[in-house]
Amino acid sequence: MEKVMMMEKMTSFEEAEGVVRDGDPVLVLVKSRRCSVCDAVEVQLLEWHEKNRRVRIRSLQMEDVPEAAGQWTVFAAPTLVFFHNGSEVWRGSRFIRWEELDRVTESLGLVRGPDMGYNGG
Repeated sequence: MEKVMMMEKMTSFEEAEGVVRDGDPVLVLVKSRRCSVCDAVEVQLLEWHEKNRRVRIRSLQMEDVPEAAGQWTVFAAPTLVFFHNGSEVWRGSRFIRWEELDRVTESLGLVRGPDMGYNGG
């Protein structure tokens, strides 16, 4: 049986603000309708998350939550915005550099080096 992975979708700017404000590390995927690259990045993000459980992941549709795209200055989809302690610490758009994201999470102590695996928590 195939394992189905999904991420929680945010449907309002108030909800998105709350997730960021709570301070826990969270990676938000900002998507757009009819965006095949968005779908591919979502699959890659779910796979990345399997090895990086200390970072929460959420998604939102630009068309449904335009305030988030405006407040976060997101002009293209897909865009990943990584927040830690309530502040943006990294972003990537269109073709994501996963190794950059890994370096950021490692520098924040959220994962160990690539050969050491996930440090739990």
